Amino acid sequence: MHDPRYEVRDAVRLPDTPRALRPREKLFTRGPGCLSPGELLALVIGSGTRREPVGRIARRLVRGHGLDGLSELTADAWRSESGLGHASAARLCAVFEIGKRTYARDETQRPVLGGPREAFAEVRHIGRAKKEHLVGLYLDAQNGLLHRETISIGSLNTTRTHPREILYPAVVHLALGFILAHNHPSGCADPSTEDIDFTRAVRRAGELMGIELYDHLIVAGGTFVSLRERGLL
Repeated sequence: MHDPRYEVRDAVRLPDTPRALRPREKLFTRGPGCLSPGELLALVIGSGTRREPVGRIARRLVRGHGLDGLSELTADAWRSESGLGHASAARLCAVFEIGKRTYARDETQRPVLGGPREAFAEVRHIGRAKKEHLVGLYLDAQNGLLHRETISIGSLNTTRTHPREILYPAVVHLALGFILAHNHPSGCADPSTEDIDFTRAVRRAGELMGIELYDHLIVAGGTFVSLRERGLL
């Protein structure tokens, strides 16, 4: 049902909106996550026309196409939308193209983890954590990184996780193998007996499913130990 209140709201131009409620000010004070799709789009468009404020243009585009539909519009389609000049159409087309390129991860864009040092580069941040983090790196047939997941965050000295929680992401992402990494908040990277037993249990569980555990890294500060290099896997 048509509600005239919305027409009143749409008719309000940006200069008439309280400064704290304007998209640009909201973005800088509260972050982009607080903005609606229409407000984000309005920031990219920049300005409206005499007959149609920028906020109304942005909301019309979102209502008419949805974000998925907007991402598929061609340059000519953007130019044909009323209320948009060539400059605004070009900006919008460029913004959505950047988004598609950023999130379209193909085979050539995946980090290749050919050894423990490459794996350590993906998890070195956990060396500074005060609690124990267990991270899984799930790989394809070329050792490309398909998925990274923080499997659990434990107490100060130990992380206990069932193998099924580790293997589930491998199944979901169709990984051929995986690497585990966890940190020792104590600062000593030497594996404990518990670490070794846990690693071997996970390896056996993976073998039953045809998913290989390639390595387990113990990270402490800026250093690491590879259980495979130590011959403990």
